[in-house]
Amino acid sequence: MKRVPRTAAALMPGVVSAGTAACSVETTPEPDRIAVVGTLPPDTDKEQSKKQAEAFRSWVEEHGTVQRKEAVGRVDRIIGEWNEHTGNACISTDIDGDRLKDPLGTATAIAEAFDDWKDAEQGYASVYDVFGNIMIANHRF
Repeated sequence: MKRVPRTAAALMPGVVSAGTAACSVETTPEPDRIAVVGTLPPDTDKEQSKKQAEAFRSWVEEHGTVQRKEAVGRVDRIIGEWNEHTGNACISTDIDGDRLKDPLGTATAIAEAFDDWKDAEQGYASVYDVFGNIMIANHRF
């Protein structure tokens, strides 16, 4: 019985040195340049954001799957700007978590439909619930 603690004590320096050999305090990861907005940003042009949402819903109604058509019906506004090269979109919905069987699945379907609608070289879409809380952050489109 006395050998087990001595054996463990003898092996401890090797375990500690092996566990820290790959770590370095000199290197730090570069910060991600993509900002995540945890709550829906202010809508400075409500008329434009409603028009963008309507155009999105119309496109999905014509080109989308049944699941995406149902999901996109919950889109209220789309805040942001994008073009063929880049952009960021904040998608406001009426998802509140109570009326849906799968709120996260609905938010994912919205983000994927937005990806199909806007074919930019790089851009990000985030989906927000009715309370302005983020559900899907920076889905790349």
